[in-house]
Amino acid sequence: MRKIKFRGKVKGKCDWVYGSLLVYGDGEHNIHVPRKHNYKLDAWNVVPETVGQFTGLTDRNGKEIYEGDIITVNGRYPRVVLWDKMSWSLMPTKFYQDKDFWVMNLQHPGPDWWEKFAGEFEVIGNIHDNPDLIPNQSTEV
Repeated sequence: MRKIKFRGKVKGKCDWVYGSLLVYGDGEHNIHVPRKHNYKLDAWNVVPETVGQFTGLTDRNGKEIYEGDIITVNGRYPRVVLWDKMSWSLMPTKFYQDKDFWVMNLQHPGPDWWEKFAGEFEVIGNIHDNPDLIPNQSTEV
């Protein structure tokens, strides 16, 4: 069973927090992080655009993969991990900014792909901390 959890960047800081997501009616997003050896939670107000859900998958180094992460397969084929209505999907980084061709370039690998290449993909960054990994124009190779 996949663990349901989220991450987000704390407002006004560069820190990421991981835990349960709570979205309020006014649009405020908080991530509640359990305290160690305690039943209380620490609540952190996070930037909504940075919130990403855990995929339930890890890369070849054991790093958890979240929505918004950028992965490679054997150091090639950089892809942004996205949620597309019903499944995890991948967007080639060179098309990530190109909203005109968004659907056309979205890839929906099945569970067998994730299993087959599990030992070959690696998280190299994310769209928030590493925008330099995403070309600014779709014409870049």
